[in-house]
Amino acid sequence: MRKTWMGLAIAGLLILTVVGSMLPVLQGWIFFVLALYLFASEFETGRDWVTRARRRWPALSRWIAAARDHRWAPKQLRHFDELTDPNVR
Repeated sequence: MRKTWMGLAIAGLLILTVVGSMLPVLQGWIFFVLALYLFASEFETGRDWVTRARRRWPALSRWIAAARDHRWAPKQLRHFDELTDPNVR
């Protein structure tokens, strides 16, 4: 049941991403980052996709690693980085 609710939450966040990209008031990228985090933390497929993306675009991997160490970064970002680090897998 949890996977179903997470899937629905991810779909909702992706819809908000599209809506946010069209409206100047709503920031769509924030919803995309949240959807990406939920997808990678709940599903093995999501972890694989993000790991491959980080391997393909090293700048993305450096950006995530730098953001993880920022003083305002949430604790979950460290978990996300550990799950999707291409050097570990």
